Amino acid sequence: MTTTQRVPISGTERAIWPGSRQVAPLTADSDVLLTAWLRPQRGGDLDRARALALGAAAPAARAYVDRTTLRRQTDADPSDVELLRRYCNGFGISIVETHWRSVTISGPVERLIAAFGATVAIFEDGLQQRFRHRWDALHAPAEVASIVRGVFGLHQWPRSRKLGALQRNAQPLLAKDVAARYRFPDADGSGQTIGLVQLRGRFEPKDFSQCMSAQGLNVALPTIKRVDGAAVMHEIATTHDLEASLDVQIAGSLAPAARIIVYEAPDDERGSLDAIREAIFDEEYAPSVLSISYGWPEQMWTPVALDVLDELFVAASLVGLSVFCSSGDHGAELGYDGKPHVLAPASNPFVAGCGATVIAGAAVDEQAWERTGGGFSRRFDVPPWQSTARACASQYGVAPGRGVPDVAAQESPGYYVILDGVELAMGGTSAVAPVWSALTARINQRIGVRSGFFVPILYAQSGGLFTGVTAGSNDTYRAAEGWNPCTGLGTPIGAAIETALRVER
Repeated sequence: MTTTQRVPISGTERAIWPGSRQVAPLTADSDVLLTAWLRPQRGGDLDRARALALGAAAPAARAYVDRTTLRRQTDADPSDVELLRRYCNGFGISIVETHWRSVTISGPVERLIAAFGATVAIFEDGLQQRFRHRWDALHAPAEVASIVRGVFGLHQWPRSRKLGALQRNAQPLLAKDVAARYRFPDADGSGQTIGLVQLRGRFEPKDFSQCMSAQGLNVALPTIKRVDGAAVMHEIATTHDLEASLDVQIAGSLAPAARIIVYEAPDDERGSLDAIREAIFDEEYAPSVLSISYGWPEQMWTPVALDVLDELFVAASLVGLSVFCSSGDHGAELGYDGKPHVLAPASNPFVAGCGATVIAGAAVDEQAWERTGGGFSRRFDVPPWQSTARACASQYGVAPGRGVPDVAAQESPGYYVILDGVELAMGGTSAVAPVWSALTARINQRIGVRSGFFVPILYAQSGGLFTGVTAGSNDTYRAAEGWNPCTGLGTPIGAAIETALRVER
């Protein structure tokens, strides 16, 4: 196999990160770990049609695929793994682990760059944070390029920001208030496992215990599963640590008997994909619900990463895993081109995108939060169950695409969270994903089966399942009757959603 005649690996092209500039060449580093994603074995394509059909069927009537079987039937071909191993050996790098459709590669960074024809340097963003940046496409000999879909980990997203002084500036809702407001079913999540994806964030067990105790709850500490060698300790508290704390505390307080598994990974494309893969194929803990409070505008992902995300969420539907993703806290994401964008993974059609509201003061009145993420995907078409998004897009004169979000809940006055012993009122769409995850865990407990992917049912029976939000905007889109690109279908009426998921169709 020659290494001089190379071709681009389709879908791996990456643009220069907006607002960043090259400040230094890449220096030699110690060994690093990357993840290479491979094509599926012959006949190993995921059954997308079946995943779609499951989403419309009553949970009690579904037949999910067990994780072991799905892995075996849709994994990469061992001969492809062996081909990649031989190629890597020629550069003095090695495959150290195998996973579903992917392998972990280890070696000096300069050899990994050489093996996959990458263009990498040190960049600096507008906040003077430095990070390793890869741009353009990856390259490999045609034989390797035909089996390797992407190699992740060379590019790092800019780091999260340092936290400032902490103080509570509002009176947050306690878990019991949230459950009452949204009419959560009388349950505690017993028998359910909630997975949480956390990227380079760390929560303090003492903060978790203090938050639970202050609300009169006795909740077991979450279990941490490290993915891709995620750092357990770091020098300064960051916004990701705050994110980690609010995720576990909101989920734990609203579903106190559920087991919580934290999939802790680095905050880059590699960590995101690998953490989601780990949760979907985790045979040890087998989560029934997955909460993801992270996202980046679709154009910030490489095309192949969005493809892999899509396959992961199809797999999640097939195994009966419900996935909730925050829609973002920067409105319609008016990015580098001045046009609105939506975040992935919330834009994927096999997840429930979560927007945010503000309680306006009356007992039931809520309005769209001015910074809630929302809009229309440029990557995914309007799914069959979301036809209203197509009409809504035309009203704004934008191209129709999968509409974001699907559902919502309050972000202000916020949720009771403790960080470093300080009581906080935390919100954002990041808080809404664990709220919906806890609600789903309660529903699963009561109906006795996994709800899995059930967003199409919500759209088909939205009347009576939601309190619609008709006031407010995110500066680009407005809340309105029915589905809208700020708050989706609205805030939940939990008991009614449970009834809808019980019904045999």
